[in-house]
Amino acid sequence: MRLPLLAALALSVPSFAQEETFASRFRVQLGFGGGEFEHRTDGSNLDDDTDAALLRFHFEGTTRRGFGGGVRFEGLASDDDLFEDAGFNSSEARLSSFLLHLTWRAQARRFSMPVRFGLWFNGYLLEDQVLDEDVSYGTLGPWLEVAPEFRLVDSRKFSWSLFAELGAGIGVTGIDVENDANDYVSTTSAVALDVGTRLRGGPFELGLAFVNRWQSMDESDEEDGLVVLGYDTEFHGLLITCSAVF
Repeated sequence: MRLPLLAALALSVPSFAQEETFASRFRVQLGFGGGEFEHRTDGSNLDDDTDAALLRFHFEGTTRRGFGGGVRFEGLASDDDLFEDAGFNSSEARLSSFLLHLTWRAQARRFSMPVRFGLWFNGYLLEDQVLDEDVSYGTLGPWLEVAPEFRLVDSRKFSWSLFAELGAGIGVTGIDVENDANDYVSTTSAVALDVGTRLRGGPFELGLAFVNRWQSMDESDEEDGLVVLGYDTEFHGLLITCSAVF
């Protein structure tokens, strides 16, 4: 009896090793948020802050073994009174970010952590509301992100979790100044942090998070004796998300 039992166990080892560890998971997420946006210019008094709104869309899918990918878009728009309190023409800031990423998801019974790596496209626009002129910044580079999540309550029909998302990117920036024929080039880095909670009932999930978005550009290379000054921006606020998870 022992010999057939040992043989059966030996034959079962490959099947255990090849067993799919992760359940299939797809998330389609739409989010809306609001908060405060701040722009600070290096070597200038062109500094101010104002209210801003944030829109987010994210699709991500992984296989049962945790490999996959997705796309994410975020758009931010400030009120049109930026720089007014600093004594300059009122302006509006618009920031858009697009991420095309691969995903590997580590997972245990109550814990999961997607690791995302991909190509980051970033656009930043400052539009003068008085002169109707703008300066636009376009950035392309790599992005790396980790998103740990711990489920305090976890069942088939309901779950409650705490999560965080921390990502960073760096890229080459091309700058277009209206009515200036020069092509300016610089480098931009960015960091994104979300900390919040999610409630899931069936295939639907609601989330609430405190979010921060930091972005910094170095002074541009000189062109015909001219440069574009570097800047730092920050947005912090609350983001509400609604997702379909299946």
